[in-house]
Order: sequence, then C-alpha cells, then structure tokens
Amino acid sequence: MKIVAPILLSLFFPAFLLAQNSASSQLGQQPYRVGLVLSGGGAKGYAHVGVLKVLEEAGVRIDYIGGASMGAIVGGLYASSWSAAELDSILKSTDMGALLEDEIPRDVTPVFEKFNGEKYPFSLSVKDGKVGLPLAYSDGQLVYNLLSQLTARVCFTDDFSQLPIPFFCTGTDVSTGESMMLDHGNLALAMRASGAFPGLISPVEINYRLLSDGGIVNNFPAKEVKERGMDLVIGVNVEEGLLGKNDLNSLEKLITQIGSFQMNAKSEEQLQYCDVLICPDVVGVGLTDFELADTLINRGERSARELWDVLRDIAKRQKQSLPPPRRLPNPTVNPWKFDTVCVASNKKISSEAILRNFPGKLSGLCPEKDFYQGITNLYGSGDYQFIGYQFFKTPDGRYGIDLKPSINQGHDRRFRAGLHYDNEYKSSVLLNATFQNLLLKNSIASLDLILGDRFRYNFYYYLDRGAKADYGINSRLNYNNVRFRLPEPLILPDSNTIDRLVFNFLDFTNEAYTHLVAGSNHAFGLSGEVKYYKFSTNQLQGNAEDAPFFDEKGLYLTASTFFKKDTRDRRYFPRSGTLTSMFGRVIFPAAVFSGDEGSRGKFGYNIDINFFAAQQLSERIVFGSSTSVGGLMGEKAAPYRYYVGGNNLNIINNFKPFLGLSLGELAATKFAYGSLYLQRRILKNQYFSLIGNAALLKNAFEAGSRFIYGMGISYGLDTVLGPIELTYGSSNEGGALYFNLGYWF
Repeated sequence: MKIVAPILLSLFFPAFLLAQNSASSQLGQQPYRVGLVLSGGGAKGYAHVGVLKVLEEAGVRIDYIGGASMGAIVGGLYASSWSAAELDSILKSTDMGALLEDEIPRDVTPVFEKFNGEKYPFSLSVKDGKVGLPLAYSDGQLVYNLLSQLTARVCFTDDFSQLPIPFFCTGTDVSTGESMMLDHGNLALAMRASGAFPGLISPVEINYRLLSDGGIVNNFPAKEVKERGMDLVIGVNVEEGLLGKNDLNSLEKLITQIGSFQMNAKSEEQLQYCDVLICPDVVGVGLTDFELADTLINRGERSARELWDVLRDIAKRQKQSLPPPRRLPNPTVNPWKFDTVCVASNKKISSEAILRNFPGKLSGLCPEKDFYQGITNLYGSGDYQFIGYQFFKTPDGRYGIDLKPSINQGHDRRFRAGLHYDNEYKSSVLLNATFQNLLLKNSIASLDLILGDRFRYNFYYYLDRGAKADYGINSRLNYNNVRFRLPEPLILPDSNTIDRLVFNFLDFTNEAYTHLVAGSNHAFGLSGEVKYYKFSTNQLQGNAEDAPFFDEKGLYLTASTFFKKDTRDRRYFPRSGTLTSMFGRVIFPAAVFSGDEGSRGKFGYNIDINFFAAQQLSERIVFGSSTSVGGLMGEKAAPYRYYVGGNNLNIINNFKPFLGLSLGELAATKFAYGSLYLQRRILKNQYFSLIGNAALLKNAFEAGSRFIYGMGISYGLDTVLGPIELTYGSSNEGGALYFNLGYWF
C-alpha cells in the first residue's frame, strides 16, 4: 500500500501552491527551486526514467537531485545533462546482466591463459594461508567503465554542485554503518559506490572508506534535498515495502527483505519532506529484472501522468519566478592526451607492467577507445579486483590521470579444479596450482595434475616480458589406449582374424619456447622439444611376430616454428572468430629402441596447418568450418604421424578428430580434412548442430589413398562445468556415439 496516494495529493496540492504564491508575492520575485529525490531499488529504478520524461514534458525544471543506489545512477546521469529520452535509449540498449557478470571479451584474455587455461570451473585464491572469497557476485568494473564513459563530459567537475544540475548521492560505510554524503570527487565512482547492492556488486574505496549501497541506511534522501534550499521536493519512490512470508521464496527476495528493514523505516521518516510523491507500480519486479526496462519505464511514465495537473502547476510557478543560474556541460575537451600519469604504488606488479596494457601511450596521446581497452585488458588479466581511475586538470590547463588498480587478494596464489568425462579418457579430476612471480617477476608457474582412469600432468612456466620476446617451458605426460585399424586383417595361427589392435601410447614431452611476437590473441615463435614416445601393443604376445605392424619407443629431438591465433568470442560454442595454428617441425630420432632399425638417425619433417572459422548468420544460428592439411616427410616418426578419429579436443601432436571413427582409428602420413557445421541455439545455453566432415589420408605403409566422409548430429549444453555434449557420427568407415562432460583438459 502506498504511503501517499497520488489522487489525494492532487486534491490538496493547488491549495499548497496558492499559499506559496501568496508568500512569494510578499517577498518579491525569487527563484522557485524544485528538488528531485530518486530512491534505490535495483532494476525497479528504471521507472525513474519514465517519471523524468513526464517532468520534462510538463516543463518542470529540476534544480537539485539527490539519489541512492539506482536512483543515484539515473540521477547522476541526468544531472550531467543527459535527457530523459537519451537515458531511455541508454538503458534499453545496455545489457545490464552482462555488465554485472563482468564478462570480459575473450579477445583481451592474456595469451597464456587463452592457450593453456579456460578449463577451470572452480578457483580459489589463497593469501597467508587463508582462502580469499569474493566480496560480491560482481566486481562492478564494467558498470564503472560505462558510467565513466557516460559522464566524460563532466569528468573534470569534482564539485557536484557545479554540475549542469547540482547533485549528490548517498553511500554507506560498511565498516561503521554510517551514511555518507557523496557530493565531491569522481562522479562515476560515487554513482558506482551508491549502486553497490550488497552481495551483487562489491564495495569500493573512496577517500579511504569502503563504501557500499547508499540505500542500506538512507535510500530516500528527501530531507537532504530540502536542506539544499529547495522550495518544493518531488520524490520518486520505487520501494515495494516488506514481503509476506509466502512471497519469500527465493534467495534474492530473502536478502532484499533483510536489507529492507532499516531502509523502509528510514524512508518513512523521509517522506514528510516530500511535497509531491510519485510511486510507480513495481509490484512483482525483482532487483535484477533488467530485461523489464520497457515495462518499468512505461510504468514510471504512467504514474507521473496521474499528477499531470500538479506538475503543470509547478512548471507554471517556476516560469513566474526568476530562474536560478544554469550551468552548461563543460565544452567538449580531449582528455585523451595525458601530460601526467600517476600509478598507485604496488610492490607486486610494476607500473611498467600495468601501463603496457594500454594500446595507446600513457603518458601521451591515448584515444578514448584505447584507454578503455587498456582498462579492460588490465581487468581481464584476473589480477585485479577493481581498477579505479580519475581524470584531472591542472590550473595551467594540463591533463592527467590517476590509476588506482586494486589487486585481488591472493591473486598470485590460486588453486583451481575441474571435472571431465569422455569416451577415451573416462573420468578425470583436474587439480591445478598457479603461482605468479615465482623465481622471476612477471612470471606464471602452473601445474595441472589430472587424476582418474588416465593419469596425466601438465607443467607450464611462462615469463611475460611485455614488448620484448617472451619465454616459457612446458612439460607434459599423456597416455591412453588407441584402437588402431590395421592396414590388412591379421590371421593368427588359431585361424582367428584381427582387424584392429589396441595400442598403448605414452607421450612425455619437455619443451622450451620463445614468443618472438605475441599479443592477447596471437603468438609467433620458436621451440625445441625433447620427447619420449611409446606406441606398443601386447595384444598378440608373440603370435604374429612377422605381421606388418610394429611397436615403437624412442627419444626424439624436435625444432619448430609456430604461429597461433585465436579470435573466437568463446572457446566452446563460438559465435564468431577464427582459430589458426601452423607448425613447421624438424624431427631427429635420437634413439629408437625398437621398430624399424633402419630409420635411426634420419631426419623427419612435418608441416601442419589448421584453420577454423565461425560466422553468426542470425541471433541463434552459427555457420562454422574447419580445414586441416599436413604431411610428414623423411623419417616417419611415430609421434608425428596423423591419427584420425573421435571428437576428442584434448589434442596432442597430430591426433585429429573425425566423426564416425573412434580415437586414432586410422593413421596417415599425409592428411587433408574439411568440416562444415550449422549450429542453432535452442534456449539460452542449449545448442543443436548438424556436422559434415571428409578427409583424404595417405599412409606411407599402405598403397594408394583413402577417402573418408561422414556426418553427425550433436546436442550441447553450456554449463558452469563446461560443455556437455552428446554426439553421434556416421561415416563410410563406421559409426560412433560420443559423450563428454566438462571442459577438455
């Protein structure tokens, strides 16, 4: 039930105006000041924009704005000279859900993480032996970036009373519970602090105080607006009141209810300072129902129109008095050429390492796009909880910026985990420990232990040297069983026939490499490997020693050049982008312990080129293609032969997927492959795909070439654990059903 009914207010308000007019005539013509109070309420605050549209239409001039939470955001933007129609467009075109998820575009993911990460659904940071848990669902970085861009026209105004419309908002000191008045400093940061709903957006530090949602203590600062010298205060309240026990059926509603006890009591006190109260209908709307922007703006507009005559009378009274001096937005300036850049001191990450994330030069000319790209790059590294920044202008007209990155607690000590199941590797648990600045500054050391039916490990050590060449070492152990199809069926002495053998392969590789050129989505470099490889079977146990196959184990030295580029918008179920990998290898069998003794000491050469592209045809449909060509010349070294089959994405060496075959079922020394698929998103995170693939294989141990082709259907579900997929493939060589759960590793 509304505390002040609009219909009653409309009856009594004309008498109030008459009294005001009488007083004014005695005092002479004075500015008639109207203040506006906008309450908090999460997504419900979108209704404020509808009210502002009607106020503008009625001709009401707003002389001061006070707000809390979402009211602070809408009010602050309006105070910085955005019109109600422009705010309508901004809110409707902004995916607030994506902003709250701090979803960083994948193209800014660091190259090391892109090539070796993206497989850990669970992550914990550790500092001083204690687990660091996030303060909220969202760090609020992308929200702050947007607010900063939208208030760029007033970014050098640090006294909010000097904005085009004077403004303040409330915040709450989470260490003392004290309500804070935010009317000076960084406007975007003040709005970000006031809108930091507990549990949804993390608190932010301002003037050495940790501030959260202003609505916690003072969600409707009507008294504070009145005290700014306002003759009349219009309040817009989107608080819904307390819910009954039958309505407390979700965690969000329970948290909101608990936070509303003090909020509602305080707002009751504040209502007495409102001369006009507008209460949009927000019944049933949740704090995060941002997709209801149209509905909420319309409801706000409808509620304000119920007081149309009252609002027109206010506008008429303002026209009859002297207008107060108005402030225009600052003239367009170019704050993107910085004469001074100050980076907050940091013992763990150098200023140079921070500044090299910016495509433009700091200090110097840095276009707006490059500046925000640099902020996104910094946040995307995962090292920072929040990157604050403040533009300033010196008295002599020079521009500067203060950068204040806040490091994640325990960012350099992380423990991560993952789960996976597929047809070949079976059940696997991934345990990871990642350490930054171990031994060398700007380094990353990461160890994966993979436990389950197939024990494996991966160790990475990477040294990021910025614009200079990067260095790294990798070590991995991988083994599995492959049902390999023989070139010719084997007839055993007991007259049994075998056309497939189960081979055990083991790959133990140690690699050192350098990235001569590297960016967030590409790397070109050189590498050297020492590889122990074993490919053997004990299935026959001496029954066919002269059969046309062999067991092999050996030590191989490899020198390679490589180029890798990944511009996909996501690793799984991509909607756009490409993936390119090219390798040129020189292979020397240093010691072949069995197999073809005549091959010992001969060089082998391998060229392998792979390309994938995805293109979004519509909002729900994606077309994709894959191409792969490669050849092994000279010594046909077993590790670098092509083993074709399966849908396994944990690719090592030259294993290649092919629907309709099991893992590594066919082998070749020359390989050409093409695949097309059409993917349709069914629901938000469900996908159905039709796939066609074909390949031409040439094996040095067989006469002629083999052409294989097939097609498949797949259902996929994108989850927090990674993709869950069920795929069936049929080919001219057979058919197979594949199931995988979780990120591939």
